Amino acid sequence: MEIPLNFEILFLLFVSGLFSGFLAGLLGIGGGIILVPMFWFLFSYLKVPGELTLKLSIGTSLAVITVITLFTSGFHIFKGKLKKEELLKIIIWIVPGIVLGVFSSHLLPAHILKKLFGVVLLVVGIRTLRGVGSVRVKISERVLTPVAATLSAFLSSLLGIGGGIVINSLLFSLSKIKADKVVALASVVSFFNATLGSLMYMVFPSVEVLNWQVGYVYFPAVIFVSLGSIPGSRAGLSLLHRLSHQLLKKLFAILLIVVAFKILFV
Repeated sequence: MEIPLNFEILFLLFVSGLFSGFLAGLLGIGGGIILVPMFWFLFSYLKVPGELTLKLSIGTSLAVITVITLFTSGFHIFKGKLKKEELLKIIIWIVPGIVLGVFSSHLLPAHILKKLFGVVLLVVGIRTLRGVGSVRVKISERVLTPVAATLSAFLSSLLGIGGGIVINSLLFSLSKIKADKVVALASVVSFFNATLGSLMYMVFPSVEVLNWQVGYVYFPAVIFVSLGSIPGSRAGLSLLHRLSHQLLKKLFAILLIVVAFKILFV
């Protein structure tokens, strides 16, 4: 099956990359909440069989997020936001979450987990918007970070998101970690989640229905969306250092609520 790579499709992919890259730089998330629905629409338009559409969307989204978060996570590591010891500990907790998420996507009904995830996002988003400082329960960073990393990895490989949105929501609400470090953690975790997840989706047995498809990853979409993500992520990183921490948290809370409604009611 050949994809008609006309100007409209290329433009859509590039603009989607701009927006998802901007969010990655500003909030440390991979942009899968935008990419997965967009890829779903694209593959449906190209008449990809329905049972393959979701897996192709998830695998392709993760491959794009790998490119997007490569720049943002590298920026945070270069600036010294995270130590090498912290990175190693994060990777150890990410691997089991990724493996479990990929296999669960082939065995369990994802729509149930999506609805539960939507409820969690809605609750955390509302609490964060009403007042970040009003949260009374605080959990030690040593305990909360591994839990958040594993959960984000699981949901990342299951739903095609970077997982940074999970890191942000938990650490903003339940810890005293500074906002810039939370964003750095979210960005780095998203990169490792997406890299390991997309590799697994590439080697997982699949039915090839598109040219340039490797496993459940469609590379033309990866290329053009990634091209848009580069200037988008740079713009997000630039804006990150001009906003106050409180404003950044409120913007993130609004994003959580919007995404939650989309997951629950669309």
